[in-house]
Amino acid sequence: MTPIGSLGIVFDSSFSAKKIFITDSDKNTTIPEFALNFVKQLNSYFKGEILEFSYTFNIQNISGFDKKVLEVTCEIPYGQTVTYNWIAKKLNTSPIAIGQALKRNPLPIIIPCHRVVKSDGTLGGYSLGIETKKWLIEHEKSVVCKLQSMKPNNRVL
Repeated sequence: MTPIGSLGIVFDSSFSAKKIFITDSDKNTTIPEFALNFVKQLNSYFKGEILEFSYTFNIQNISGFDKKVLEVTCEIPYGQTVTYNWIAKKLNTSPIAIGQALKRNPLPIIIPCHRVVKSDGTLGGYSLGIETKKWLIEHEKSVVCKLQSMKPNNRVL
């Protein structure tokens, strides 16, 4: 169980993460040995202990356009957001096309499509739900604030 609910994770035959989704299942599932590192990284992310994932993932079965969108999305810094329009301009397409590509993101959280919002500042959509998107954005911003307050040059005398 995570702060956003129970997650289902699908791995390919090479043990690369292939898909993440919210599940209603509350049953305690035994985690296979090969998945322990991935689950550990997810837990560390939710605790604010890591800012990026180093586990391998597989996004081979998607279109070339979707892959480009997801590659740009991976470049968005932790704790920051960009707009659908910003990515659209970067890829010379429409914000709606960007939203549709992000909707097909098989690895939300790992490929941080939650960091993409509408131009008016509202959240837009999210495959794991709007409340989850809001929680992830606020979580990352709070971790960044905590890290910045720990820097020596931010001391109050």
